Amino acid sequence: MNPMHLTDRLQPTTALALALALSLVTTASAQSTPNTNTTAKKNTNQVSERQIADALKLAGDNRPAIQKALDTAPAEQRTGIRFLVAYMPPHDLKSLTSDFLLDQTRYAYTAWKQSVWTEQVPESVFLNDVLPYASINERRDNWRADFYKRFAPAVKTAKTTGQAATLLNRAIFGQTRVRYSTARPKADQSPYESIEAGLASCTGLSVLLIDACRAVGIPARFVGTPLWADRSGNHSWIEVYHQGDWHFTGAAEPTGDRLDRAWFLGRAAKAKAKHPLHAIYATSYKPTGLTFPMPWLPAAKYVHAVNVTHRYLPKPKNTSPTPPDSKVSATAIKSLVTWLEQPRNNRPPLTRQDFAKAPLTRPDSTHARRLLWDDHVTRIRHERAKEMKTRILEHGKLKMPFHYTVYGKKPRSGRSLYISMHGGGGAPKAVNDQQWNNQKTLYKPVEGVYVAPRAPTNTWNLWHQGHIDPLFDRLIENLIVFEDVDPDRVYLMGYSAGGDGVYQVAPRMADRLAAAAMMAGHPNESTPHSLRNIGFTIHMGGRDKAYNRNAVAAAWGKQLESLQKADPDGYQHLVKIYPDKGHWMDRLDAAAVPWMAKFRRNLHPKRIVWKQDDVTHSRFYWLAVDSLNRKARSTIIASRNGQTIRIPTSNIKQLTIRLDDQMLDLDQPVRIQSATGMLHQAVVPRTLAALARTLEERGDPNGMFAAEVTVVWPDAADTK
Repeated sequence: MNPMHLTDRLQPTTALALALALSLVTTASAQSTPNTNTTAKKNTNQVSERQIADALKLAGDNRPAIQKALDTAPAEQRTGIRFLVAYMPPHDLKSLTSDFLLDQTRYAYTAWKQSVWTEQVPESVFLNDVLPYASINERRDNWRADFYKRFAPAVKTAKTTGQAATLLNRAIFGQTRVRYSTARPKADQSPYESIEAGLASCTGLSVLLIDACRAVGIPARFVGTPLWADRSGNHSWIEVYHQGDWHFTGAAEPTGDRLDRAWFLGRAAKAKAKHPLHAIYATSYKPTGLTFPMPWLPAAKYVHAVNVTHRYLPKPKNTSPTPPDSKVSATAIKSLVTWLEQPRNNRPPLTRQDFAKAPLTRPDSTHARRLLWDDHVTRIRHERAKEMKTRILEHGKLKMPFHYTVYGKKPRSGRSLYISMHGGGGAPKAVNDQQWNNQKTLYKPVEGVYVAPRAPTNTWNLWHQGHIDPLFDRLIENLIVFEDVDPDRVYLMGYSAGGDGVYQVAPRMADRLAAAAMMAGHPNESTPHSLRNIGFTIHMGGRDKAYNRNAVAAAWGKQLESLQKADPDGYQHLVKIYPDKGHWMDRLDAAAVPWMAKFRRNLHPKRIVWKQDDVTHSRFYWLAVDSLNRKARSTIIASRNGQTIRIPTSNIKQLTIRLDDQMLDLDQPVRIQSATGMLHQAVVPRTLAALARTLEERGDPNGMFAAEVTVVWPDAADTK
């Protein structure tokens, strides 16, 4: 099974050239053109002597070959050969041989007349969509006799053109060993060029399937859009004539024995019939007054077209949502397997593959999650074995050594993880090294991986700085793989300057943690608001007056108490001030370890309070922002109840909501509301792209989300 096709993306200059070419089309492509092929009246298949004379004149030096084809064609094929000549592109009139034209015509008539669906195909459709030897600008191969011999056995049981087309789509790509790849020699390959390369674009695959269909007498035509309405690229597929109308299918994207199913339906539904770049076109051999736009050859005007956008626009809505198409979903999984089988260096980005955007069923989503995670584990074990052996992580020019000890028997769900930050700071390296060595044995959990990292710098703000977060992310990601850490049982703790770090990092990374413990530190400018969904404990000596630590710790305790009073389901906390203790608490603070161990992370909380620090993050629980909306000190409060998500206000413009089947029913509409109205109300599909993207961000098997939707506040304003 070949992967579904990565949409060929247009460079800005190409898109501009294509727009210019489309603006020169002789008729207004903004108007949807009726399909004249299926509404032909009597005698419209006949061409005039004047048309033949004009064609012969255009043939130039090749006129004798064209004339020979006209003169020697059998009487019963005369209509067909004249049709080909009358509407033939000028460069073909000047180059094609009589043998080529006679072979193509003879085998086209033979296949049509011998098929069981002869009566299902009107002559006008045969002439325009079976007889033609080419679809677009591909090299002119004499494929018809060979393809009939190759592919006729595959359709011997078919009773209709539609059934035959689905059989071919399932058979020919395996038989010819042609698969989709961006490494194909060129986009507009002829069928034999694709077979020789073994690789093809969506364009090349479509040409090959169309020729296979035509070889056995099935009317087929090339279909595509120059640019999806979301400007993500162009795409090509085919339509086949079945039961009096045209039906679509993706080449090398079979959906069983059904037509009119494909991964791209969501994008096609947003096409714009009156926009020359965003409409959907089907080819026509006979002129229609409209040119088929080819992004790879935008100036060409000799391929004719019908605007078929209306076929793909949404039909009147059914009150009940349509579940994901199981055949499309299964094809996406098979495409994922094919993608995973490729050498890692040869894989195109998964999130950009079109099959990664196909809606998945819930079982297929679960299967995909396992496949992606297993592949991730293999990669991490290979790429990061050295840093785990040396126990040094790097971020740019900075290095963070780490030491760890494993305690107790591993639970079935995996080991817990304690990250314990040392004190010191603003001191010589030797002093901070000694503090690190002390931290290595300061706490001993009953069970778990106890990690003492060495701060990458010796500055006063050892654990405040922006490089700490990605280093801790990498540390957690590695230990999930190498020590089977349970990602829902990660705990952060620190003493003195390490306690400063807990105040700073725990709110920023709360969605990574189950709980955190601050010992003898100072919060500086940090706030506790983002700690809503983790356990947080403070341990402080009552006589620890330096930097006013004791008073500030008590004040933080009151803040947490106030926050919990207003939000009883959140802000679980424990504050212990030891009256007779100074900066050193004689290990009384070790009580924090078993207290934290009672907590497990909830990555899908009912309510989120996300207050960004000066060190910002792109995601927090089931919320995410892009780089433009990743703003320091911004605050988002979101809650969910059933199928409804409420985000009353936002001081950012755009927000992405990640969703999973553990949160709600992804086969039913999801409502996202602000204080002023509905931001979204529709089914949000599960996709491989969402799973892959959220796994790549964190390397967390429990942090993968199957669906995501982005909403925009039209009246959002930055908080001053």
